[in-house]
Amino acid sequence: MGNMHKEYPFIALLIAGLVLFTPFNITAYEGDDLEIRSINAQIIESLEEDILSLKGKVVIKTDVMEIWSDEATYDRNNQLINLKGNIKALSRNLQVNAETMKADFFNRTFHLKDSTFSFKEKAYGSAEKITIKADNDIELLNVSISSCSNEALSWNLNGGKVNLVDEGKNVIIRNINLELNKVPIFTVPFVRTAVGKEKFSGFLSPSVKQGDDGLDLSVPYFFNLAPNYDLTISPRYIQERGTGISSEIRYLTKSASGNLSFSHFSQDRKFFDESNKEGARWSGKYNHQAYLGDNLLLRIHSEHVSDDLYFEDLDDDILGTQQKDFLSRNLLLRWNSKNLKVKGLINKFHNLNPLSSNDYDTQPNLQVDFIRSLKNTKIRLKTDYSKFSFDDFFNPLNKEKKLKRISIEPSIYIGRSGPSSRSSIEGGRLRTNHETNNNTLNNSYNWAEITHKVFMDKLTKNTFSTFSPILKVIWIDGQNKNDISIDSKLLNQNFDNLFKRNLYSNNDIFLEESRFVLGLEHNYYNYFSGQEMYLSFGRAFFRDKKRSFLEEEIVDSSYVSEFKTNLANNLSINSSLEIDKKFKKLLTGSFGMTYSKEIRKKIELRSIFKRNPKYLSEQLRTNVGSMINEIELISKWEISNNILVLGKVSKDEARNFTRDLSYGIEYSNCCLKIGLMKRKWTDQNLLFEEDELERIKNLTEGRYPERKRDNVYVFFELVELGRFGKKISDVLKPKKFQ
Repeated sequence: MGNMHKEYPFIALLIAGLVLFTPFNITAYEGDDLEIRSINAQIIESLEEDILSLKGKVVIKTDVMEIWSDEATYDRNNQLINLKGNIKALSRNLQVNAETMKADFFNRTFHLKDSTFSFKEKAYGSAEKITIKADNDIELLNVSISSCSNEALSWNLNGGKVNLVDEGKNVIIRNINLELNKVPIFTVPFVRTAVGKEKFSGFLSPSVKQGDDGLDLSVPYFFNLAPNYDLTISPRYIQERGTGISSEIRYLTKSASGNLSFSHFSQDRKFFDESNKEGARWSGKYNHQAYLGDNLLLRIHSEHVSDDLYFEDLDDDILGTQQKDFLSRNLLLRWNSKNLKVKGLINKFHNLNPLSSNDYDTQPNLQVDFIRSLKNTKIRLKTDYSKFSFDDFFNPLNKEKKLKRISIEPSIYIGRSGPSSRSSIEGGRLRTNHETNNNTLNNSYNWAEITHKVFMDKLTKNTFSTFSPILKVIWIDGQNKNDISIDSKLLNQNFDNLFKRNLYSNNDIFLEESRFVLGLEHNYYNYFSGQEMYLSFGRAFFRDKKRSFLEEEIVDSSYVSEFKTNLANNLSINSSLEIDKKFKKLLTGSFGMTYSKEIRKKIELRSIFKRNPKYLSEQLRTNVGSMINEIELISKWEISNNILVLGKVSKDEARNFTRDLSYGIEYSNCCLKIGLMKRKWTDQNLLFEEDELERIKNLTEGRYPERKRDNVYVFFELVELGRFGKKISDVLKPKKFQ
């Protein structure tokens, strides 16, 4: 044809205008074709009949993607476009770059050479072929994919296919081989991940462990049913026990939220009892919270199991970091207004751990709290009605199985604050009635408190500090007339509890001693270095020098102290101490130190010490146990840019044995995380064989049947693409010291 734009300028201009400004609409294959919206280029030449040459800033727009290149040839009859030079294709969250591309719009396929692609900076790779499906989903064939954008990839996925579905929001990867440094490791059959923040249906990370029951594998599948509710179904296989399935549905509305879960094993090969000879086992849980109007809250929580050993045998806590001791079922209604708070509660416990005392049921508990504020004055009336029911064992009422408790407490508070001090006076009367079928017992006392706190501040250019002496006088006029205690336990002796009127957690029991308390608080802050420090020190002085209550000796005027600071930017320390009045014996204490150089370089040291506590009453047997002396060290430390070592050791110094020992290693880069951890630990053995009287004796003396456990954990994650196993760092969570 020759150089048309030189020999026939008018015709060339006409053709160029038609191409530049007229979209091509192609209809074929019963509407399954890929529609071309427009084709633009700087220079358009006619090579043959229905074949055009496009040069300079070629732009092709379709209903699915846009394509840019330096030049192209367009076969209008067969709907074929061959592109070359700086090709860039953009479709939803997918971006493709290539040197050459053959686009077959009839068959909706694109053949690529020397291509690269990316999913919204989440995954990178190359592909030989792209296919646009009839539903406009995009498929990449013969891919190599990674989450690293650099060229020196430590791992990649080769040989499979990738699909962009749900309008490009989600990526599905199928049947590709995992390679580490070009060495094949294994085949990944299926990975699904979201390109954006949207939820998607698909498989979640499986959980795997090797333990006493052999291989334990759970593979959850997530159904994104709607923006406000979803469903997860998890088939589970346990080598020595059998197969089961669990499900969880979650929902969220404008005024309510909740979840319902259920697990079932049709036959547990290792479980048998007289009432369940087929070994069927199940568990269920329901949580619901709803606001019924502006001020009214409804909350429901209910847990159920087929047998008491269900969680011991079949708990899905794959890392073994917790042990479930009881089930709770409760219904709560709470109404709040400016001056009035009303709460109604029905609470029922089901004890699973025979090593712990049976809990009581509350059916119901009704609390009414009225507060009226008038300038510096508050008038308050608190009432509490509870109806308790007990099992036969560990019953504070011996043969009585039911009890009603009513407490009423009117009080008045007058406070005044100034620039350098704060003072208050408060007084009231508490009356508590305990009513059984055969008897009524009363406790009552009058009380008054006077508190005065002084603020002595010092401000410099770089620092701020304050010293705050505190004086509190507590007057009590009353006497305990019964030894019934349902939910009243002796509080830990720390600085905050030192200033409380009652050293017990509820109103069944009260400390009937008047006293005054002296304390000192010191706060320091350096604006320049960021260093902070808190120090408190206090002591209570009782009216009577010698006293005892329900076999519990109250420590006479012990010293309590708390200390917190961050030394420089890397080291923080906290401690809490209770020391006898002669300042010679440590009664209770806790200590914690954290060194954190970076986010991947951290060492934590924790310890707790408590002398042998006595129980409050023969019936309750609370606070039972031997002396506590435990120390715990947790560490994770990056020894190189890619390698992290992890470790944890918990030692019972009172009994001189290691309770928990864990150590492992983790390798990671921008694309990959691999972790391996060994854990040996001791927990309570609920499957013990022991005489009932012997059990009670051991519990009273603080001895519990124990078992030793030993597991190995594996963690594998393709960053941004998928994870296999639970994070081994969960094993390193510190123990919560009471």
